[in-house]
Amino acid sequence: MPETRRLPTIPYGEFSRRAFGRSVEEARIIKAQLELTYRCNLHCRHCYTDPYNAREFFPRELTLSEIHRLLDEMRDLGVIWLNLSGGDIFMRPEFFDVYEAAHRQGFLLQLYTNGTLFTRSIIERLRQMPPFTIDVSCHSVNEARFDWFTQVSGSYRAFLRGMELLRDSGLPFTLKTKLMDWNKDEIDDLRTFTESFGQRFGYTTSLSPRLNGDCSSLQYRIAPQDLRTIESTGGFDSQEEPCAAAETLVPPETDRLYRCGCGTNTIHINAWGELGACTLAYESRVSLREHSLRKAVDMVFTFVRTKRYEEHSPCRSCHVHAFCDKQPTAARWEIGHPEAAIAYDCDIAVARAEKALRRNLLHPLWREASL
Repeated sequence: MPETRRLPTIPYGEFSRRAFGRSVEEARIIKAQLELTYRCNLHCRHCYTDPYNAREFFPRELTLSEIHRLLDEMRDLGVIWLNLSGGDIFMRPEFFDVYEAAHRQGFLLQLYTNGTLFTRSIIERLRQMPPFTIDVSCHSVNEARFDWFTQVSGSYRAFLRGMELLRDSGLPFTLKTKLMDWNKDEIDDLRTFTESFGQRFGYTTSLSPRLNGDCSSLQYRIAPQDLRTIESTGGFDSQEEPCAAAETLVPPETDRLYRCGCGTNTIHINAWGELGACTLAYESRVSLREHSLRKAVDMVFTFVRTKRYEEHSPCRSCHVHAFCDKQPTAARWEIGHPEAAIAYDCDIAVARAEKALRRNLLHPLWREASL
């Protein structure tokens, strides 16, 4: 009988570090987000996809056969981590056809959901082929506020039922909170709720215009001064992922419009089969119904990597740019031009930088005005 040999193993953290390091060195795509649908059973007031959560838009979504083709192309491209999102993924009738095919192909699957649609049958089917992780949105633990925000009566009770099923399932999951002006006073309750599920509490704050350019969702942004107060007195952890991270003030090395990770190792495919460099980068999109995935990546990444600031903008020389969440598409929708500074993002960037450096800084827009 031939001798069997065990494959060597390494801790996940080391595997992840090596994979991301090599992806940058070798210009390889290793992470993808695939929006399966814009359909959702809720209508959250901040949701960027909700304008397309209507029956007339459903026929535009990728077909099951198109998604299977893309899974094959992502595998061939070297994608390791695959995030399935929406809308809400469980509103896609063929969700498990997609999920199980992706699982068999070996992707590390991350699922985004609002948590209200879990049933015993869904949980059991996921347990047969467990995902890498499940991210569940949790923006309130007050029934009246929860239902007001989702604009669906009974949604909070459905959320609690879903979370109980998920907790008992043994499946890996994380609760994610978006801190906004209307729920900031719930932060202690949100932390208690999150920790009751054995999770570490954290939050993000960035909100984006809706995909049709509607900026009404931005009215729910938390005020920068409120965020400063929370972070200085509450001992809470921000889970924000700015385009770059730094603990020193370094001027921009280039005049590139995209100074973040866009155009390196991650891709985003929306529900209509349009490829972009990240979730909310819509300055350049390529149809995957017309082009292969590899060709579309080349087209989009070439645009992202070569796009430069061409007009006068304080962003060109901003001293806190490494702490900023500004996205060119959001700037175009909110301000009217992709190169424009977004004052709110400037305020948040200064707050982050001052917290990291523990000193007061000159606001980039004030600095610009003084020059």
